[in-house]
Amino acid sequence: MSTAEMDVEDPKRAAVLATAVAVFGRYGFQKTSMEAVAKAAGISRPGLYLMFPNKEQLYRATMQGVMERAQHAMEACLADQSTSFDERVVAGLDALMGSYIDTQMARDLNDLLENSEPQLGSMFHDYQVRAQAALRAHIDAAAPAGLLDEGRTADDVMDLLFSAALTWKSTSTSRDEFRDRLRRALRLLHR
Repeated sequence: MSTAEMDVEDPKRAAVLATAVAVFGRYGFQKTSMEAVAKAAGISRPGLYLMFPNKEQLYRATMQGVMERAQHAMEACLADQSTSFDERVVAGLDALMGSYIDTQMARDLNDLLENSEPQLGSMFHDYQVRAQAALRAHIDAAAPAGLLDEGRTADDVMDLLFSAALTWKSTSTSRDEFRDRLRRALRLLHR
């Protein structure tokens, strides 16, 4: 069962995980204590330990929820047939990565995710692989005429856009700038 499915079944758990995102985002994994999360969530420390036996499991559940929500949001944008192919791709990558741009907490959370291999193992890498597969499948199925040919596959376009988006996530000063860069890249690919 995914974290999102568990959260629907247990609103108290969902509230604790939402609070944990903010606490981990602010203090990082090492400096966050179970006491700090419990206090911020308005529950007792023993109550938190009943939900999560240790900080590592709380952190994994928190980050899994963050990644799953972003993945689902990206997939919903890619499936939205009311917009153009380019706008679906821009919206999808924005849903996946754009939320890590605008605020200091978002940037801190991004740093936390990208530097959490000791705590998360392959979870972050696996999340990126799933996101790349979803984007590749969308490009392969919905690319407008002329975007793909013998020399440019869906994998090529996905790799270029995903790699660029990762860079632009770190160098854009706003989500608007991030989305504009994605739109310009897509326009260049159409030529």
